[in-house]
Amino acid sequence: MVSIIIVNWNGKKWLAGCLEAVFNQSYRDIEVIVVDNNSSDDSLDFIRANYPQIKVVENSSNLGFGRANNIGVKKSAGNTLFFLNNDTLMEGNLIEDLLQEKLAKSANIVGPKILDYEKNDIYQSRKISIDCTGYLGWGKRTFFVEGCALMIDKTDFLKLGGFDEKYFMYSEDIDLCWRAWLCGMKVEICDSVSLIHFGGGSSEATMLTKGKRHVVPIFRRYEVEKNNLRNLLKNYSWFNLIWTVPMFLCQSFFEAAVYAVTGNFKASGAIWKAIWWNILNIGDTMDKRQAVQSGRKISDLHIFSRVNLRPNKIQALLASGLPKFK
Repeated sequence: MVSIIIVNWNGKKWLAGCLEAVFNQSYRDIEVIVVDNNSSDDSLDFIRANYPQIKVVENSSNLGFGRANNIGVKKSAGNTLFFLNNDTLMEGNLIEDLLQEKLAKSANIVGPKILDYEKNDIYQSRKISIDCTGYLGWGKRTFFVEGCALMIDKTDFLKLGGFDEKYFMYSEDIDLCWRAWLCGMKVEICDSVSLIHFGGGSSEATMLTKGKRHVVPIFRRYEVEKNNLRNLLKNYSWFNLIWTVPMFLCQSFFEAAVYAVTGNFKASGAIWKAIWWNILNIGDTMDKRQAVQSGRKISDLHIFSRVNLRPNKIQALLASGLPKFK
């Protein structure tokens, strides 16, 4: 059985398309679990009226992506977990194809190629990865699978300790896959399988349109910066923390200064706030680090073979210019 876990927060406008695609899958041995983060848009009424077979978990507040998914796992009965965003559309054979690709590639974590709402391949023959400071981008080899459509065996997910619940949203998929690599697991994107992801269905989207200025929500900038730094502190060896964390901080300080000079004081403050959060939570981070490092089976050399050694943040700045914040 495949347990499909969908976290929802005020996503009623996406649910009809998403759930119709789920129940039109050629692979029939599935259960669907919707974990609702205290929606106020009648999402639950819609689900109960149209899909009474769905297991619904009601949270009394918005617990974020990782924690809500972990709750869904506890309610699941399947051997395989498929984490799916509510703002996605998939072909009728996607789950079957992913299962076959997972087996063929001997992979522990798999995901489909992601298309935008116009069905354009956002990967464009590139591999989704990070740079040595944990900032996402493109590389020659796959490093992680996006959390909008991530498949993993339940035993592997539990072995990894699930999603880090300190991450309210963003970068938890990078962290999970990073820990999987360290444990000797394998992560793959299945290029023959694709899924449409609209982006921002349960949050504010980051919009990057050709010829237009990059628009980023302040909340997203804070969460990404906060979680990426925690990723480094948890997952690198001590030797590589000595140079990656100073590099990360230098980039962050420079970015914060640029935003301050150009009048983006909220954006600058979000970066300082993210660093301060990591200082306040360093004890918890070190506890998590000890658990990660105790299960390590590969060296950071293997990690570096999959990351982009050129800084993705600077490349993004040069390619798109300073973003506009909202």
